[in-house]
Amino acid sequence: MAVTKIWTIKDSLQRVLDYAANPDKTEYDALAQTLHYAENDAKTKLNESAQLVTGIHCRADHAWEDMRAVQERFGKTDGVVALHAYQSFREGEVTPEQCHEIGVALARKVWGKRFQVLVATHMNTDNLHNHFVINSVSYVDGKKYEQRRSQYAEFRAASDKLCREYGLSVVEQPKAKEPARYARMREAIDQACEDASTAEDFHRALYRQGYIFGSDPNRRYATIRARDGGRAVRLYRLGEEYDLAAIDDRLRGNYLLYGPRLYELKHPPRQNTPKRYRPKDSCAGKGILQIFFEVFFGESQMHRLYLYYCYQLGILPKKQQPRINRPELERIWKDTEKILAEHAFVHDHKFPSLQAIVDYRKSLSQQIETLAAQRAEIVKQMRRKDAPSELADRRAMLTCKIAELRKEDKIAEGAIKRIQRTRESNRIDRENRMPLHPRPRRRRRERERE
Repeated sequence: MAVTKIWTIKDSLQRVLDYAANPDKTEYDALAQTLHYAENDAKTKLNESAQLVTGIHCRADHAWEDMRAVQERFGKTDGVVALHAYQSFREGEVTPEQCHEIGVALARKVWGKRFQVLVATHMNTDNLHNHFVINSVSYVDGKKYEQRRSQYAEFRAASDKLCREYGLSVVEQPKAKEPARYARMREAIDQACEDASTAEDFHRALYRQGYIFGSDPNRRYATIRARDGGRAVRLYRLGEEYDLAAIDDRLRGNYLLYGPRLYELKHPPRQNTPKRYRPKDSCAGKGILQIFFEVFFGESQMHRLYLYYCYQLGILPKKQQPRINRPELERIWKDTEKILAEHAFVHDHKFPSLQAIVDYRKSLSQQIETLAAQRAEIVKQMRRKDAPSELADRRAMLTCKIAELRKEDKIAEGAIKRIQRTRESNRIDRENRMPLHPRPRRRRRERERE
């Protein structure tokens, strides 16, 4: 079983790659440090006569000079200088020679046609693994290596194929995590299929729950999306049970059982039947003024009748029906949580000004960088065979601290943006309230003459 990974190397990542064979040569650039890390004798030396380091289109003992010469030849020495990849095997599954043989074959198959590659097999851990240092500039045409997801997929597929050829196990591709909104869409479709028997009623039922159903015959796929915005999702992504054909079958079954008015039975329309008022003869023995005040300002039957006719004539506003829209409510609640968190953050720290929040963010970034460097050093120590067990706990503790600081930094960033937007809106309001042609102030003498 082989685990693969690939990432880019830039000049700004020197401190991440300082674990080299010669600690005194830390002044080298990122490419040199990566090559030194891969060529470490303590990790790659098998015996006195064999060393598991192979160069493809470059010399193993002069890999840096050869790769640097290609970069200088085409004038591409900046940016991404190299790519670093590895291939790790299960403990006890391969021998060092076999591990190196698979690594060399993999490098020749994936990158060997256009790029220089250094392959080194490390034996410093229980899991034998290969390191690949790929020159970012092609020695054939001088074009840079473009790292895409499809290329990593090819790299992994080639590794799995070689593992099968050598009789090794292969890691199966895990399923990608499904978005949470897919589950909410399935629930809405299920509820709509229970409440409707026709396509029109199905659309109404989904709209009632906050979703819009799109089934344009000119388009290939039917979609569903939230009323408050967001990307539309094709139905086949929700599963075979939620395809357009499956939904039509469920609606057809409801039509045969309940007829075309299932939605009206489940959700009957509200009937606004006028309430009949029967005013009582309560004006006996009262004066005209008393009757007038009771009609227009009191709680008599005549006053109620008067309000009823005002309601029917449209003089009094009618109450709007509440709209059920769960996606919109979720978005509003999410924004509310952010606002409350930002308000609590500013209130607890008692920042006197906006610049104080900006300075606080700078201090948070410095703390995060310091903790990240400490965690990286612990990770390097954990790669050794004799690494103490308490290093894992220290790494987990640092990871929790970094996560808390990043969360606080995100809240501070949101507070800064919200304050800036509020100030800008207040400025625009003040400008709009100011008259275009302000009236000139008259002097005191002119007012006295008048």
